[in-house]
Amino acid sequence: SGSGSLPGEDSTYDNITRQTMFNVADAIEKKPSFPFGAKEKFPLCFVSAAEAGWPEMTGGSIVEEKLAPEWLKKYLAAKRTVEERLTGSNKIRAAIYRPSLIWDWTKFDVLPVIPVFNIASAVGVPFVDKTVRVETLADAIVQGIADEDVEGVQRYMQMEKLQKTFNQSKI
Repeated sequence: SGSGSLPGEDSTYDNITRQTMFNVADAIEKKPSFPFGAKEKFPLCFVSAAEAGWPEMTGGSIVEEKLAPEWLKKYLAAKRTVEERLTGSNKIRAAIYRPSLIWDWTKFDVLPVIPVFNIASAVGVPFVDKTVRVETLADAIVQGIADEDVEGVQRYMQMEKLQKTFNQSKI
């Protein structure tokens, strides 16, 4: 992980991603009233992955089925299961953030590949999304909690728009 933590034997994508978020969703749904002045649904943001949307993109399913390593398939299965669980709840306003590669200027190991992702996205490679800076993701999540109209999948374009709105609201 980015934190340098070492996974234990029980640290599967299913346990860490799916089970944790299912527990969060269950707790929200059992709560009789919600904080933050939410009118109808509890706002919950989930950081998924751009690749979770591959089945919806031209060529994405082929890339996943034929080229993706087994660990990535398990990772994406866990992410998609959580997405379905959250969006299927009538008590949760789920904003599903699907960033591609998340980076900042201190991640020297990924800096060289950022232009590759961004160029591939810019020229229209259908299963490659533009990279997302960690600050963009963080600002978009905060704005997504505050804005009751934010719900469903948020790709990099929506994240950039949410970040802009967030930054304008601080002025």
